[in-house]
Amino acid sequence: MTGGKKIRGSLTALMWGAAATGAMAQSSPFDMSPERPAQTAPAPVSPPVVVPPAAPSQPPPVPLPAIPPAQPPFVVQPAPGAQPPQRPVVPPVTVPPRQEGARPATVQTPLSPADSRRRYILPYEKLSLSGETDRRQWGIYLTPEQANAAVSLNIGYQNAIVVAPESSNFQVSLNNVPLDVARIEAPDGEGNVSLKIPPGVLQVGSNVVTLGVQQRHRTDCTIQSTYDLWTDVNPANTYIGFNADVAGAFTNIDDIQATGPDGKAATSIEIVAPSLGNPAFADSLLRLSQALALRTLMPNQSIRFVTAPSSERKPGTLTVLVGTAREIAGIAGALPPEASAGAFAGFGSAVPSGFSPLFVSGPTPQAVQAAIETLFSSISRAPGSQRTAFSTRSWHAPDVPLITSDRRIALSELGLESSEFSGRRFRNEFYIGMPADFYASAYGEASLLLDAAYSSQVLPGSHIDIYVNNEIASTVPISNNGGGIFRHLPINVTMRHLKPGPNKITIEAVLMTAQDQACAPGAPASTTPRFALFDTTEIHIPDYARIGRKPDLAAMAGAGQPYRAARSPVALSLDRFDTDTMSAAATLVSRLASVAGHPINVETVASPLVIGDRDALFVGTISQFPQALISQFNLVPSSQISWKVGTGVQPPAQNSETLFNDWRERVDGGVWEGQVSSFEDWMKRNFDLSSDTLRFLPAAEQPYAPPANASFMLAQGLSPSGEGVWTLATAPTSAELLDGMSAMTRENRWGDVTGRVAVYDAAAAKVETVEVERPYFYITGAFSLSNWRLIAANWLSSNVLSYSLAFIGFVSLLGFATFVMLRLMGRHR
Repeated sequence: MTGGKKIRGSLTALMWGAAATGAMAQSSPFDMSPERPAQTAPAPVSPPVVVPPAAPSQPPPVPLPAIPPAQPPFVVQPAPGAQPPQRPVVPPVTVPPRQEGARPATVQTPLSPADSRRRYILPYEKLSLSGETDRRQWGIYLTPEQANAAVSLNIGYQNAIVVAPESSNFQVSLNNVPLDVARIEAPDGEGNVSLKIPPGVLQVGSNVVTLGVQQRHRTDCTIQSTYDLWTDVNPANTYIGFNADVAGAFTNIDDIQATGPDGKAATSIEIVAPSLGNPAFADSLLRLSQALALRTLMPNQSIRFVTAPSSERKPGTLTVLVGTAREIAGIAGALPPEASAGAFAGFGSAVPSGFSPLFVSGPTPQAVQAAIETLFSSISRAPGSQRTAFSTRSWHAPDVPLITSDRRIALSELGLESSEFSGRRFRNEFYIGMPADFYASAYGEASLLLDAAYSSQVLPGSHIDIYVNNEIASTVPISNNGGGIFRHLPINVTMRHLKPGPNKITIEAVLMTAQDQACAPGAPASTTPRFALFDTTEIHIPDYARIGRKPDLAAMAGAGQPYRAARSPVALSLDRFDTDTMSAAATLVSRLASVAGHPINVETVASPLVIGDRDALFVGTISQFPQALISQFNLVPSSQISWKVGTGVQPPAQNSETLFNDWRERVDGGVWEGQVSSFEDWMKRNFDLSSDTLRFLPAAEQPYAPPANASFMLAQGLSPSGEGVWTLATAPTSAELLDGMSAMTRENRWGDVTGRVAVYDAAAAKVETVEVERPYFYITGAFSLSNWRLIAANWLSSNVLSYSLAFIGFVSLLGFATFVMLRLMGRHR
């Protein structure tokens, strides 16, 4: 019996051993994947599982799933060769922490199949191509994989019902290679045009996209009818189509430039920082945000700090994981091995969905800071080097040249080509850039040396108009019959509408013909050129006055002044170190770095009381700042509690002068019964002179209270001693602070930031400003007698009464000197 029991025990052990061996030889745990092809390599073998002794009645254990050692972060990848299982998405998987205190990894939803094969390209939140001819030109950056996989260009649009489809079309080119011509024929709903991209047209790196229209009216032949022609382009349906999932797959640091916009023309930089709540790490995070902003250089980008990555992947978003290897190991899942050895800034392995996060890490905080500095390696500027252009390529190509002194530039250097036109209203535009200390808005004149021609069809009464930043600056009438040619015809253009930063100059030719006046029904549109503009036309900017002014939000918005040239670190004061406030501050600082062309040296401070007279930035909700600080910006102190009237707080009463001026604007054009007001209206109507012009000295600044409809405010003032420039970015709540900052820093609104106060109305989506009444001047360059003469000319032109009194005084002094000289040298001597 004993031998039989031993034999049966041996057989039982042998059977269990065979079962365990079969379990260990199993390729992978049970899944619902389809059967793999025969040529597919087998899945990795799971590690042996030690089975503890158990009663014979217990079934053999199922081996645990194996975690691939080089798995990219956020996405659980199926076994090689297997198709994705057709089952509901499982909840996030918690991976055991690698080190004590590490966070569990988070599974992120990959890019959708459509978004992973699309690269949205439109940098404009709203793009309306209007008139008979219009176009935009900008640059995009493509990775090697994207350049090779691009197959089509899609345009989503809707046009006015009066646009004639038989004679209206898109004119699209990539790198100056024209694509197929497509009709404009979607008046009743959104239409789509898909244009094939020939092989070899797109290149790795920078590419130039030109999107234009040629439109004709269905029935009308008047000049006025050309203003009814428009085609709105939808950024959500305007993209480059790929034949592979390469939209978000990045492998090289230079690929950061390929982040691009999303379907709303916005670019988001999501910085995942587990140590976000540590104030000691704030300076490093702000420097990292500037490096990323300078690399992407998108016009509508915003920074968002989070402590854990979002679960949804979106196009136009760059996700960055920053922190020590120990801090981000649990979030990232699998880190590149370089991150544990030293400073590392680079992308991890891409997953099939086409998502690649950027890792900025190292074994120590010092290594993380060193990794951040490596991002500046190819974009930093040599100390003392002079800037020559504004980086606008992502929304306008080529980059806008910076004009700092007397200079003539041909239109060919500004991106325009010679063109012929057969319609009624020709329009084309270009950009020039002015420095932060530009000071010639009251007296200066530039010249447009026009090279153009018009045919004998053009009648007298036609004219050529020049606009500066959408304001009329000059008009040239066409008064000759029989056609004519302009060869460097000088057209004086006032400089009063120029401002620091890029400035748009538009050339518009209004052409009247006998054929259009007759407007025969059913007559075909004319194809004979009536007007030609040659790219040899030049813009001449003479020497102008240069001196810094403060406060001046236009100089800050246009060129980052004075923070771009601060001799000491710019102090940054935050009301709290939460995600919304830090994100708003990073968005502002990154925007300043983008317009300045280099990073801003920023130092966070614990309290506004320790700033002293340094240049400073203040970011936070208005109720959290000291009342003395609010008064420093010439704001009404009660604004801290009365900004939002809906809270039940009684708004402060307006002073009599402000109330009177408001009523004067309301009844403009009505009956005035006072003598002073009647005389002032007569002077304004006949001589374009007002009380602001006829002043001896600039008026004193009046305290400002933000209106109830405003949701965000930028205000600029001086430090207590007047040496430093302080800028306040504030809102009633932290949510409005973040949203308002993102809205204000968009390209189409950032250019409207001028004066000493700029407020944003979210409901109306517009910016309102308050001009500086009495600015303070400071020297920005070496002494020059010629420059001081120009400064005096501009100041006296802004203060006509002072100029008149100075002129009278000078004439009186000259008369007295002449009288004395004649008495001393007269005939009686």
